[in-house]
Amino acid sequence: MVKCKLAGLLLDTWKDLDRVLRGLEPAQAVQQLQGGSSFAWTLGHLSSQVDSWINVRLQGRSAHTLLGHEQFRFGGTGQADEWEAILHATQQVRDAARPCLENLEEKDLERVFPYDGPFRRFQETGVTLRYVLTRACVHHYFHIGEIATKRNILGHQVGDYPGPLYECA
Repeated sequence: MVKCKLAGLLLDTWKDLDRVLRGLEPAQAVQQLQGGSSFAWTLGHLSSQVDSWINVRLQGRSAHTLLGHEQFRFGGTGQADEWEAILHATQQVRDAARPCLENLEEKDLERVFPYDGPFRRFQETGVTLRYVLTRACVHHYFHIGEIATKRNILGHQVGDYPGPLYECA
């Protein structure tokens, strides 16, 4: 059981992300639909965010060798050809992040981090861990909806989202 419900919500997003991707064949995972991002790229993109904020900034670890590349950042091409490598890298990132997330307490959410992204206000003030986790959860569910929509177009049955959200209940 997690100590911080917001951290639990991020763990719940991983369950829903895994569920929406379940059953993809490698060739389907790397295909870009109608010029958009591939499923593989989207998974790498989301895992890169977790790695960057939770593992690198919060825990002081080095960026993941695959997911730390600019390829997976906002504005990337959406192309990724290494489905199995991305799955493996995602598990490594999550394994490193999970103990930290499980042990966060509500008081930790007010910790402020320097911000070097595009939002000017945050460049001046920094961002709280609360903001980081909230944004990561919203970002995950945005892409889960995108993936579910694309998979429905392909005729795949992927279920309803979000799931039961047990970790944050």
